[in-house]
Parts: sequence; structure tokens; C-alpha cells
Amino acid sequence: MSESTPRSEDRLISLLRKGLDDADPVPMDVTDFAKAALSWRTIDAELAEIAYDSSEETTPAGVRSAATARMLSFEAGHWTIDIEFNAATGRLIGQVEPAREVIVELHLAGGPVISLADELGRFDFDGVLPGPVSLVFRTPGDLEVVKTEWTVL
Repeated sequence: MSESTPRSEDRLISLLRKGLDDADPVPMDVTDFAKAALSWRTIDAELAEIAYDSSEETTPAGVRSAATARMLSFEAGHWTIDIEFNAATGRLIGQVEPAREVIVELHLAGGPVISLADELGRFDFDGVLPGPVSLVFRTPGDLEVVKTEWTVL
């Protein structure tokens, strides 16, 4: 009977890991989302929590709804952020209150996309796919930074 050496154990573990990765790989979107969720870039940002989500509303039986957009509202301190996402068109529109020009970052599993809110606080993004998202709002000079919690659209 031969003793196993650390070198042979490392080789065995490596072969087992490769076999598991080949047989059941981690989906790419799960890996991308995990990397995005661990982003510490905005660790000091104020967290905006969901105050309203239209997907949680119940429609009475027998009533047909033609609504294709999902509406969400987030609140953090004196900030209110309203967004509307239409999965059919891939368009996300929103407004931040108090109305002001801010940098808006839409964080997706594949990385962030940047837009600017106008003087009325309105912003939009096209080509957004359903999935996990978070929004980051930055005032000029990063005097205030607010980040929404991750939400699956």
C-alpha cells in the first residue's frame, strides 16, 4: 500500500475539480452577478431600499391587465427614485427627487452603463435585459452617492 503525498493529493483534487467543472459548470450569468454584487466601489453610498414594487400588486380574479411595465420606487434619506421597466422593449426610464442633474450608473451582471439625469432628474436606458440590476446616483464631485439595492427585473 502506498502513502499519498501532498503532491498526489493536489493532483487528485485538481482532476476532481476539472471533472466537476466539465460536468456541471457554473452558469456565466451567476458568475457575473456574483462579481457585480461584490463590487465595493460604492461601499460608502447610502442604500436606497424598495418602497414600492408593482409586481407585488395582486390583480382581482377575472380582471385582465394590459400592464407590460414594472414600476419600482426606492427611498433613501431625502432621495426618492422611481423607475419603470418595460421588458418587451428593454427600456428603463426613471426620475430622481429632488430633481437634479446627477450621474446615473445602471449596474448589470455584465458591468455598468452610465447615463446623465437632466435638470428635472429624468434618465433612461435602452437595451436593458431582464435580470439583476442596481442603480447608483452621484452628484457632481461625489458629494452624495445613493445606491439602490439589487433587484431582479
